[in-house]
Formats: sequence, C-alpha cells, structure tokens
Amino acid sequence: MHIENISKELGGRTVLDRVSFVANRGQVTGIVGPNGSGKTTLLRIIAGDLSPDAGSMELAPGARVAYLAQGIDRPPETPVGEVFLSLTSDDAIGDRVAALAESIAREHDPARVAALSDEYDTLLDRLASASAMDSSTLRAGLGLRDIPPATPIGQLSGGELTKLALIEAAASLPDILLLDEPTNHLDLAGVEWVEDYLRAFAGVAVVVSHDRALLDACADQIVEIDARTGRAEVFAGGYSAYADEKARREAEAWERYRRQQREERRLKQTISEIESRARHTENTTINFHYRKRAAKVARRAVTLRARVERELVSADHADRPSKPLAAIGGSFQAESRSAGRLVATDNLGLAVGGRELFVGLTLEIRRGERIALVGPNGSGKTTLLRAILRHVQPAAGLLDVSGSANIGYLPQSEDELASLLGPAESTAVDALRRHQPMTGAEAANFLHRFLLSHDQLAAPIGRMSFGERRRLALAILVAAGSNLLLLDEPTNHLDVPSR
Repeated sequence: MHIENISKELGGRTVLDRVSFVANRGQVTGIVGPNGSGKTTLLRIIAGDLSPDAGSMELAPGARVAYLAQGIDRPPETPVGEVFLSLTSDDAIGDRVAALAESIAREHDPARVAALSDEYDTLLDRLASASAMDSSTLRAGLGLRDIPPATPIGQLSGGELTKLALIEAAASLPDILLLDEPTNHLDLAGVEWVEDYLRAFAGVAVVVSHDRALLDACADQIVEIDARTGRAEVFAGGYSAYADEKARREAEAWERYRRQQREERRLKQTISEIESRARHTENTTINFHYRKRAAKVARRAVTLRARVERELVSADHADRPSKPLAAIGGSFQAESRSAGRLVATDNLGLAVGGRELFVGLTLEIRRGERIALVGPNGSGKTTLLRAILRHVQPAAGLLDVSGSANIGYLPQSEDELASLLGPAESTAVDALRRHQPMTGAEAANFLHRFLLSHDQLAAPIGRMSFGERRRLALAILVAAGSNLLLLDEPTNHLDVPSR
C-alpha cells in the first residue's frame, strides 16, 4: 500500500498535510499522534469512507480491505446479527440476498435502490469468503461466549462488541487490515489475541493505537502525525524505538538551535562594537586618514549584518523546536467531605436480559479508597457501576449507596457519553456550562487545561474526535467535584499525555 501526499481539510482546519508512507505485506504500521490529529481520518480515507482533498493512494488490484472503527453507531435495540454478519448462518444470509434481489427489482426510488444494492453487495462478499474462515473458531480464540444473533447490541459489553468487530474483520480474510484503537474495551485475553493475530497476519496491517505495549509487540514502523501541522514522519521499529529516536532528534534540534542562537548573538555583538567604534572615530576627529579607516570598518559591519540576514532566511536556518504537547491540567477534588462508607453491598447479584452475571458480592467502598474492577469482558463490571448509579436493579442481595455520595460517572459507551455531553450540535463550552455555573470565558479557560483549543471549543461536539469528547467528559467530572468517581475504562481513546 502506497500513500502519497494525502491532504484533508475538515471544518476549515487542515487535518492531514501531504502525508506519505509505504506499508508492505507482513508489516504492521502503527499510527500515533495526539487526539484530534487526524489518525481516524487517515484510516477512513484508506478504507474509502472519505475522499482526500489531494494526494493519491495505491493498493494492490482487487485487495480486500477490512476496517475496524472505534465505535458502533447503531441504536441499542439493533439485533447483533444485523451488525455482525459472522454471527449469522450462510443459509440465513442467502435468504436475505434473495429477498434483497426481489426488493431491488420492485423498487423505483433511486436512493432506496442504492441502499439495498450496497447491502446486497456486502452480503455477497460475505458469502464469498465465509467458507474460508470459521467465525466460531475466532470466537473461541477470543474467549467470547455464544451470543444469539437476535440479542440487542445494548445488552453487550463494550469488550464483547469490540471482539465481535474483530471477528467480523478477520472472517472477511482481508488483504489490508485497518484497526482503529483495537484494544479499547478488551480484557487481557482479547489484547493477547490481537497481538498474536497481528504478528501472524500476512497482509498489510495499519493500526491506530495509544497502547504502547501493543505497538512495541507488533509494530514494524510508526507513522507519527503532528497535530500542529498535519504532517507525518515515519520511524522504524515499535513504540519504544520511536520514542527514543524522537527524543534524540528533539535533543539534536534544540542543540542546533542553541548553537545558532549563540552564533547570532556573537555576530550581532561584533556588529554593534564595530559600528560603535566607527561612530566614535567619525565624531571625534577630522583627520582624513582616520575617518577613511572608520568608513572601512563601518562597511565591514554592513557586510556582517547582511550575512546574519541571509542566514535568517536560508534553508539551513533552524527554527525554534516546538515544545511537547502539554498534559491535562486538572485534578479530581471533592468539594465537601462525605460519609466514611459510600457504598455497601451484601450478597449482591446482577443480571442483564435474563442472563446472570454474578452473585454473592459483598464489599464496602470507603472515602479515599481506589478500587479496581477486573474480569473478562461481559462479566458485569459496567453493570455494577450502573447499579451503583441505580440505572440497574439488583437481581439478588442488597446494595446501599450513601445519601452523601456525590457521584461522578465516566461511561464507556458512546450513547451514555452523548447523554452526558448533550446535543451533538452544541459546543464544549455549552456542555460544561450545563453542568457548572460559569461564564463563557471561565468555561473556555477551564477547558483549555484539558487540551481543547479555541477551534475545538467553537466546533460542534458531534465533530470532535472520540478522544476529545473523552477529555471534555473528564473536564465536566473535575469541575463537578465528585466524592465518588465511577470510571469505566477511563483511558479508552485517550492519547498518551492525557492517560
């Protein structure tokens, strides 16, 4: 795969500027950069979902492309078999293909015909590759339970949905595999499966990730996208090799800049001294010989000044290196003290959709404690947080939440996050002011501490990247001053400084 000078502008801002790199078969390319730097945009261009404003892309003729996106934009009541065809039998897909053919023949609306034809082509491609890859084998390898195709996607955990998306991508036997944050939501078994799969993958793999361990284990090269300029730079090796080489280049750039600054200061001081001597001679004597020598000295100062000016505009002139992007500048602080015991459970049991998740949980959560919930995808971690929020009723046992608990919740799912942030057409400033009484200027200043720029504050929330929306949600939690924080996969979508 050959990417040549790809450029893209979104919302009046240049996101990608002449990005170029080559990815070969059997090679894993990691794409890194801060949230909002254009990594997902680049993947969508390669996948064919977006068109570049300039540049070209060369793929092998007939190459099959599989794209794992960061989120699933479907209503929670959508049957999982409708989203992930790998769960559906070939006979059922064949019946749907036949029904689609009849619908296309009867339909007169061009837009409707186009939509039906897209689904028809997708199902045909699925049937063509289904016999070569058994999705049940993939499910077993990922430790995924059997999920009936009629199950609403809203009943599945984020990790289960990610695993199904991975299975869907692998089952299509792609030549080019595009993965956008593939380890988000995954349990340890899922992360290990992704690493093993990428290492064994014979095609071209391009992976957007902030997971340094994954990139160290799998990546053969790193492409860094600069959020300030939209330009890309290629580094050989995994994440650690990239970080070391980047640090070395930055140190060299600063040393070159400092040497240049010292030389410019020396030359300017020399020019000043020469001009001062020449003026003194000219002002204190009428002797022709001395005045002639002073004019010659002054001409030397003019020559040196021209040399400095030429160096300032030359191609070899070193500009001041950019400082590394700052990290988030907020901290979680409770506004008031609370009861010592915030949550208590006694033989608690939880269930979803008639499926028992766990039973017999007895614990206390006390002020000042940090508690980690661990376990396989689908074991009930998110459901426990929702039960503390009283969004889910216990199936057994007791759950008591203190009346003094001021709960701050960072959800994992995009649907819940959208409810926290508000309408997609509103801005980040609007979202923060809905939760905290602030002026527009105060809200903007507060959000700058969470690495949101002026342009991002003015843009609709719906146009923000996953990571930018995540940082906005963190800003709302910090501003609220909660005394009980429920953080569900808090590092998902966040870049390295934000983590």
